[in-house]
Amino acid sequence: MSRKDIDMTLPGDDETVIEQQATQWLLTLHEQQLDHDNDGQYPEALTLWLAQSARHRETFTKVSKLWALSTQLDPAFVDSQLAHLDAEPATKRKPKKPATLWYAALAASFLLVTTLMLWPPSSSAPRQIVNSPAIPSSKVYSEFFHTPVSEHKTVTLDDNSLVTLGANTQLAVRYSDSTRELLLYQGEALFNVSKDPTRPFIVRYQQSQVEALGTIFNVRANPDSVRVDVLEGRVAVAQQNAIELTAGQAAEVATDGNITRSQAQGKGTQMAWQQGHLIYHNARLGDVLHDVARYSQMDITISDEKLKHLVYTGTFLTTEIEAWLTSLQQLYPIKVLRSGDKVTLVAN
Repeated sequence: MSRKDIDMTLPGDDETVIEQQATQWLLTLHEQQLDHDNDGQYPEALTLWLAQSARHRETFTKVSKLWALSTQLDPAFVDSQLAHLDAEPATKRKPKKPATLWYAALAASFLLVTTLMLWPPSSSAPRQIVNSPAIPSSKVYSEFFHTPVSEHKTVTLDDNSLVTLGANTQLAVRYSDSTRELLLYQGEALFNVSKDPTRPFIVRYQQSQVEALGTIFNVRANPDSVRVDVLEGRVAVAQQNAIELTAGQAAEVATDGNITRSQAQGKGTQMAWQQGHLIYHNARLGDVLHDVARYSQMDITISDEKLKHLVYTGTFLTTEIEAWLTSLQQLYPIKVLRSGDKVTLVAN
């Protein structure tokens, strides 16, 4: 992929397009030997692209951070994993342009950072990047899944486990002969796990991990917490302390270790969000809006940090988000301001 393949001046509504544009801009800065942390060195076109939306700026910041982390990986390790990710036989492989190689290396580095560094050991020791020798490719299964705004997708993993990804969700998967580890980077996913006593099935988000004990469970990533709903079987949830949840139970674990228990938001083998219903009980309004943004093309922001901590309880449809936003003005001292696709909540 070269910069000719993507018009980096267009807004681009699809999250994947925005990520590609951000990556190409980062490569442009690298090739021109410009510091991506110094916006005073940015080309005018990049400055205009960043000014188009908060999503552009947030994505560029995320890509820049991943770039900084990926440069700490052992180059030989990245090369070996690049070879593994490229499954096309060498005899059929076409020569790649330098820009394409840079993009592929950067994408592989991002995946390696998430699958190696962001999966911490169960201990509380600080996370470190270790230049470990590559595991033989025949023993590793790695994949990255992503859904756009407002869309769901069900995928089958290497062990026949099923994962249904909610809207605007990113999930990295890494299997070996001894473990099945998944990193939920953002969004929400429902896991229907195939039993394999020899390989634990572990989902990680921030400092929390969820280990399946042969089960169906849902994990939702909030900015400062993770929520786990169990529909079948049992799971062990660990952060500072470990707890066990059984069918029909749910828990939200905050980054400070605080645990809030509740009932699961699903019946049988399906979650309410799969039917288009978003359900919240004593949830932070900031978390609700973070979740809602995955189902709307609107750019929703809260101008006052205090508003994020208001408590919300209720149910609404993903097809009625605009009406729901308007209703907030009757529930809270909030005023909803609209300007095109931009929605800002301010204190009233």
